Amino acid sequence: MARPAEFDRSEVLIKAMDVFWRTGYTATSVTDLVNATHLKPGSLYGAFKSKRGLFLEVIDIYANRSLTRISECMEQSDSDSSIDAISNFFLRFCQDIECDKIGKGCLMVNTMLELATEDDEIREKITQYLNRIEHCFYISLENSRLKGDLKTDTDCDSLAKMLMTGIWGLRVMSTTRPDPMIYSGIVSHLLSSLHQARA
Repeated sequence: MARPAEFDRSEVLIKAMDVFWRTGYTATSVTDLVNATHLKPGSLYGAFKSKRGLFLEVIDIYANRSLTRISECMEQSDSDSSIDAISNFFLRFCQDIECDKIGKGCLMVNTMLELATEDDEIREKITQYLNRIEHCFYISLENSRLKGDLKTDTDCDSLAKMLMTGIWGLRVMSTTRPDPMIYSGIVSHLLSSLHQARA
């Protein structure tokens, strides 16, 4: 009996991610994935069961990368202030979307816009990840409020939701590839709302 083909699963997922990210779930064919990953269809199905199974793993990798990046940004800030850490995150975020010259946007946001009304499992999976990102902002803001860096009456939950709304809007806007100065202006307004809450 022939031995199953061996391959680096992480490498395959990264290659598949790029295809889904650029093309969207529905428009991505198994042939596209075979060409990108250099796996035979049988190996692809054997490892991931289906295109959908592969996509679910891709979402996990993409989302966990996003969560790790946010956590690291909060932890590596030069300032002890969570507000400054969030500000630094958004400045880096702005730089990232300015570098998105082909308008890929965000894989999670793109997928929600494409599949939210069609696939409950994918919608719930992405919603949980987005809620975790929002919770990171909330915890940082609440810690700042408790330390006295934010006004005592600051609604940290609403402020965290506003920051997430900004991320959604900027990611969707980035698919149209506007003038980079537009991003900077929007981020500046988002951060002004944040800094107005300082004690």
